Amino acid sequence: MSFPSDREIKAQLQKLIREQSGITGLETAIVLIAFVVVAAVFAFTVLTTGLFTSEKAKETTLAGVGSVSSTLSIKGSVTAIGGPVTGMNNTCVPAACQFVDHIRVNLTTTGGEEATFQAANIMLTYQDSSNVELMSFFDPSGPGDPNYINPDDADADIRTCRSGVGVGGLPPIGGGGPKSWCIKWSPSSGTNPDEIIKPGEIVELYIFLSNLPAAARLGTNQQFRIEVILQGGGVIKLDRTTPAAMQGIMNLN
Repeated sequence: MSFPSDREIKAQLQKLIREQSGITGLETAIVLIAFVVVAAVFAFTVLTTGLFTSEKAKETTLAGVGSVSSTLSIKGSVTAIGGPVTGMNNTCVPAACQFVDHIRVNLTTTGGEEATFQAANIMLTYQDSSNVELMSFFDPSGPGDPNYINPDDADADIRTCRSGVGVGGLPPIGGGGPKSWCIKWSPSSGTNPDEIIKPGEIVELYIFLSNLPAAARLGTNQQFRIEVILQGGGVIKLDRTTPAAMQGIMNLN
């Protein structure tokens, strides 16, 4: 039996010293652990961000639902009244109707909740192929009185709203006067409305177009749009087309 020589033993020891397979395995383990840690942190960040975003989306959705539920919608028919009006009547003689004097729109709540409706905080616009108007709210009752058309004196208040000046006035021939709108609360609101529309309550808007320029008044077969912009940002859009023949009272639905 022969034993390795000193030279052979020395060669084997040097080979073991130069061997790096264990070191390579350790480096691989360190890199793997680092990848796992980074992936875990990234996953945690993504999950946290997703949960936060979902919570914000939920809050936004709920807020949107709350906003929608407190807005208003059109109730019943939209009515156009023909002009020019004659005498004490607030419409035209059937054979002499030439243009739309004013539009009547009923609004009510949509979500079963109360909705504030204060004229000072509402914008109303009118648009057709020839006109773009920011309508002015008009109080027919005068300063210090409730700003609505009084059901007990509706005809006189409507004439006042139409002209925008004086009591019982009529629109100036050829237009050029104020483009106004007025409010008529339902009888259930009492003699002094609180400017809050309650479920089942209706508020009627009178939108007067008689003071549009004479050559650009709303006539037959014309499209128009009315937008009621509420304080909370909600918008009620009304798109209609006038009938082929002008009459004293026209249902635009």
